[in-house]
Amino acid sequence: MSHVLYIDDSAINTVLVERILASRPEVVFGSAPDGRSGLDRALRLRPDLVLLDLTLPDISGEQVLARLRADPATRAIPVIVVSGETDPAVHHRLLAQGAQWWLTKPYEIDDLLRLVDDSLAADRR
Repeated sequence: MSHVLYIDDSAINTVLVERILASRPEVVFGSAPDGRSGLDRALRLRPDLVLLDLTLPDISGEQVLARLRADPATRAIPVIVVSGETDPAVHHRLLAQGAQWWLTKPYEIDDLLRLVDDSLAADRR
């Protein structure tokens, strides 16, 4: 089983991703509605993958990524940024800061599944 943590404050987006990932019976889905609870869950659960929105109500997704990378317990967890941000400079900055991939909202379901599958397969190697 692989655990995926989705950090996003939008309940609609969370339900959507949960339903999409339901097509992967080997994936256990978890979510957090803000950055601080997402960090707490990442530390407690040690998911195999984090899907991270940038616009969160308490701290930014960029801060979440920085804290995940700074903590030895969560440093190696792959992170896919899933955001509506379209600025290439932001994309490059977050990839340089340790995000594994970037997926711009709205996205194709197949693109999300491909990135999740690729990330989880790489994590098992």
